[in-house]
Amino acid sequence: MKKFITLCCLILCSLNCLFAQKKHTISGYVSDIKNGEMLIGSIISVAKQNTGTATNAYGFYSITLAEDSHYVLISFVGYKPQLKKIFLGADLRLNITLEPQVYETKVVGITVNKKARENINRPKMGIIDIPVYQIKELPAIFGEKDLLKVLQLLPGVQSGSEGSAGFYVRGGGPDQNLILLDEAIIYNPFHLAGFFSTFNGDAIKSVSLIKGGFPAQYGGRLSSIIDISMKDGNDKEYHGEGGVGLISSRLMLEGPIQKDKSSFMISGRRTYLDILIKPFLPKGISAGYYFYDLNGKVNYKFSDKDKIYLSSYLGSDVFSTSFSKTSFKVDWGNKSIVGRWNHLFNSKLFSNTTLIYNDYVFSNTDQLDKIQIKLQSGIRDYTAKMDFDWFPHIKHKVKFGATYTYQQFIPSSTKLQLDSNTSFSYQIFRYVHTSALYINDEFTLNENISMNFGLRAPLFIYKKYTFYNAEPRFTFNYIINKNSSVKLGYAMMHQFTHLVSNSSISLPTDIWVPSSDVVLPQVAQQVALGYFRNFNNDAYETSVEVYYKNMTHLIEYKEGAQIFLNPDVEKEFVYGSGYCYGTEFFVKRNEGKITGWIGYTLAWAYRTFPDLNNGKTFPSKYDQRHNVSVAGVYKFNKELSFSTVFVFGSGQSLTLPVGQYQVPMFGSGFSALDYNERNSFKLYPYHRMDIGIKYTLKIKSVDADLRLDVYNVYNRRNPYFIYLQNMVDPRSGIEKPTAVQVSLFPTIPTFTVNFKF
Repeated sequence: MKKFITLCCLILCSLNCLFAQKKHTISGYVSDIKNGEMLIGSIISVAKQNTGTATNAYGFYSITLAEDSHYVLISFVGYKPQLKKIFLGADLRLNITLEPQVYETKVVGITVNKKARENINRPKMGIIDIPVYQIKELPAIFGEKDLLKVLQLLPGVQSGSEGSAGFYVRGGGPDQNLILLDEAIIYNPFHLAGFFSTFNGDAIKSVSLIKGGFPAQYGGRLSSIIDISMKDGNDKEYHGEGGVGLISSRLMLEGPIQKDKSSFMISGRRTYLDILIKPFLPKGISAGYYFYDLNGKVNYKFSDKDKIYLSSYLGSDVFSTSFSKTSFKVDWGNKSIVGRWNHLFNSKLFSNTTLIYNDYVFSNTDQLDKIQIKLQSGIRDYTAKMDFDWFPHIKHKVKFGATYTYQQFIPSSTKLQLDSNTSFSYQIFRYVHTSALYINDEFTLNENISMNFGLRAPLFIYKKYTFYNAEPRFTFNYIINKNSSVKLGYAMMHQFTHLVSNSSISLPTDIWVPSSDVVLPQVAQQVALGYFRNFNNDAYETSVEVYYKNMTHLIEYKEGAQIFLNPDVEKEFVYGSGYCYGTEFFVKRNEGKITGWIGYTLAWAYRTFPDLNNGKTFPSKYDQRHNVSVAGVYKFNKELSFSTVFVFGSGQSLTLPVGQYQVPMFGSGFSALDYNERNSFKLYPYHRMDIGIKYTLKIKSVDADLRLDVYNVYNRRNPYFIYLQNMVDPRSGIEKPTAVQVSLFPTIPTFTVNFKF
């Protein structure tokens, strides 16, 4: 570790040697010319130099070059690139606006910009950026466009169950995915028990999946980072968009508060299942379920050096029923408030200061006459962080910063109300302090070699338990030629917040607990090797990645665990280790009338718990040997398009009994099931095809999309879960337990109307 830190210091100190030649800096922002939205990840490359840079999370870039004339190319996916000739005789502020690429009859399909071969040239691996327009093009169940379900179509990512938005990455559990919305953690990103995510696509600007080669600014999870940014709002003119579907409707409005200086965005979505079922309920009985999402954001530009943002999210699920003097209500949801201040110290140093309030609560209320019992669990965060982007040279990009979070855990809270004057309550609280320092340096050594070195130092404090360590990360990139490269990456991660669950998705009843002297932090080390190659002038991107991940201090429930009303919930857990490895293949077509990708994953995932399965290693419930996904869009013309999705996955692991035996008791006895080794059975393979047809038309000033989506076209009866039922064997006439498969979704057609104005 000392050698690693020394190497980082030498790299930073040696930068002075690079400035012997007279140099100047070009810096500025890249934005959409029509709405002023900053374009995250835009590529700025310089002719005759095998390097470039990308805009940060706020659209800012900086390049330092020798005093001379230069050709600079600015590009972003889905936008027309710009080539500018610049004579650099002094520092230059150059703000750039890009125009969205539109469909032209003379062009075969929609051209997607090459992004300066970023997948080949930059030391990044296991990172995939998904354009939001691509998410909206693909078919979806009930017409609900869902970014988490699109992530399931990428190699290394598998779905939790039939129709679910839950996912797990490279053999990790659902709580090992860090999901950020404008930097705020979303602890339960699902609605309707996991069938839909909490993210309304109309409010989203960008989505990035990181499953390996983790940059040092991210921490606290072992398997993946989902970094989602909300739209800032149009600062040019007022606009809106929305849609009316089978189970929900949505609306988004945006516009300038002060033109070119400040803007707002507000978006809402709500289901109406409760309204639809109300006429069919018997008299005297009420029941309903609905969920909603509200997103809001405002920003103000004081000057070219200072800008503030305030964003918020509120989402909830509510299920209730009542009859006679009895009522039952369950609700759960997230809320967050994020304030950010961007400041530009000079053309090479950019800072972002963030304050975050975050809250997740699950509540269950039962009432019988005047007696009421209410159970709750949740987690609340208060976070302050400061990040810096330093651009000392075109071949160096340094990011460093610090973060602090105060967390309040409520594993269990119970309140019993007997009457208006008599009540009892019991709560379990955990108070935690988490902080971290980090530094990350991405630099180019020569035309063939570039590297990304990072170091994160987390500190965790709970009562008298203190944990600190160092998390080194690096990615090495060797460019073989202009079309191909080889990359090697390593990352260490620690996780201090744990979701102990028996399911493959984050259900609202799952409990979040912090690390302690009993529940040690989970630790993962991952190494990956990849080969990346582009074909046909970058029209096709391909990659092959192999990885190995080792994890320790994993957590599971022990048999018969009791959670609520338990002051020592940590005693209900068992601890173990795990490892997973695999190979991921990815082919993506960027240009032409047909665009899309094919992904294939071959993977293994295993666990070892001394207190489970007699201490023997067993397949994880996330062990899925084969996973295939195909996503494609065919553009007939500017009005009509066809899209399809096909997925195939090996059956998930589960534990089933292999026999039955009689236990003698009081002269008679009872039957008991005899179980084999843990997760030794596999469900039948899962496969499904969806299709969608979209027709676009213009009615005065409104652009409308008419969509027909068909989920599960060939009506595959995929396994949702297995239960045991005593059935008589027709051959022997003996009753015995038999496994019965339950399937959920048949073929489901959905018609949706989307609009923009």
